Amino acid sequence: MNNRLSKHSVLLIDMGGPHNLDEVKPYLQKIFSDPRIIPGNPIKRWILSRLIAAKSAEETKKRYAIIGGKSNAVENARKLANQLTDFFAKRKLQVECEVATRYSFPDIPDGLDELLRKQNAPLTAVYLFPHNTIALTGSCVDVLTKSTKKRGIPIDYHVKHLGKTQTYIQGWANGIKKAVKRPKETFVMLTAHSLPISIINQGDQYLVEVEKCADQVKALLGDVAVDLAYQSQEGKNWVGPTVEEKATAAREQGYKELIIAPLSFVGDNTETLLDIDLDLFKAIQHLGFERFERIPPPDQQGFLCDMVAEALSQEWGLESEKK
Repeated sequence: MNNRLSKHSVLLIDMGGPHNLDEVKPYLQKIFSDPRIIPGNPIKRWILSRLIAAKSAEETKKRYAIIGGKSNAVENARKLANQLTDFFAKRKLQVECEVATRYSFPDIPDGLDELLRKQNAPLTAVYLFPHNTIALTGSCVDVLTKSTKKRGIPIDYHVKHLGKTQTYIQGWANGIKKAVKRPKETFVMLTAHSLPISIINQGDQYLVEVEKCADQVKALLGDVAVDLAYQSQEGKNWVGPTVEEKATAAREQGYKELIIAPLSFVGDNTETLLDIDLDLFKAIQHLGFERFERIPPPDQQGFLCDMVAEALSQEWGLESEKK
């Protein structure tokens, strides 16, 4: 069936982040108030969220201060919204886009209301995470479903698997190929954000999706040494191997250059700018790599709009869209 319609409304949903240092503590409170993050008794969750935020707020502020004192998630998503509107306008489709975040502002209800003010058209939710997880994607779906029911409208389409698009796979492979200067002496580390093992044990398919994606990228890289590691662990019982472990093993095998490709993100954030560029670099300096480079995310490489447009075109039953 061809589902081509002249109008579509698209809500771009991101995790979000603080717009300034004063928003760091409430941002943390909102994350840890999420029942997908801390399940169980809501009163205990409310208390825990405030205790965790109070304990970690000052250190988190210091880390955000290093990267300019704020998150650029909303700003970057709004750029993407404009790009998508222009992209589909050239193809005679009226696509209105609005931005929402799960843990900051604008939140999902506010983003949805703004989108509804723009036009009345079939609603598509795009989750700006390359790989689907019941923790983050599931939480966004929960809030959006509640918000749409309250307003008496359906969610016509969900785009939850941006990392499955050919644009995503080929885009990362192209970026890696450009970065590799000495193939025989280079180790490429594909990274994905770790999750608690307890979430995986609930049946979350995140690891399956990540590993399939990594295999597809590897297949396009020929004889370059490539492997997958998990980053940004926040406890012992999180998925590994860690990026530190994988980097150490690569150096022991004689590789002199380390290239990092963070597959889990569509744009820069604390996990790339701090966890990789700062923390990982410091942690492995003693290993003696001659070169350490992180490849920019899809928005900076220039294929984010095409990636989302491909996923939307598939969801809407359109032919493959190319610029």
